Amino acid sequence: MKLSNDDLHKIAQVKTILENEYRINNTHAQLARRVSTNESKLRKAFKLVNKKTINEYLVSIRIEKAKEMLLTTDEPVKAVAVKVGYDVSNLVKQFKKTTGMPPLEWRKKHSGNKFPSMLL
Repeated sequence: MKLSNDDLHKIAQVKTILENEYRINNTHAQLARRVSTNESKLRKAFKLVNKKTINEYLVSIRIEKAKEMLLTTDEPVKAVAVKVGYDVSNLVKQFKKTTGMPPLEWRKKHSGNKFPSMLL
């Protein structure tokens, strides 16, 4: 698949949308409309450029945001899930798939003394 500079710009726009609106479940069709392109072409081009599907990219953003919140706040997993666009069961499922452990276990393992509770 040969991509033009315009195609690359549209893919970059979609990445920006996903990074800024990761809480929202935008469909591929909605994303394609927003950047004025064909849905099928967007899906194929996005994967070609990023080595991940749009959904895989969105999951990676959400999990990174969840990790950040788990380390820097003492919010319950349920609240973190909602803030990253998941319900708690989907967050736990995706988190385990990505990190190999559930969010609370990950928090305990990685929090250490980086962020003492008095600073939270």
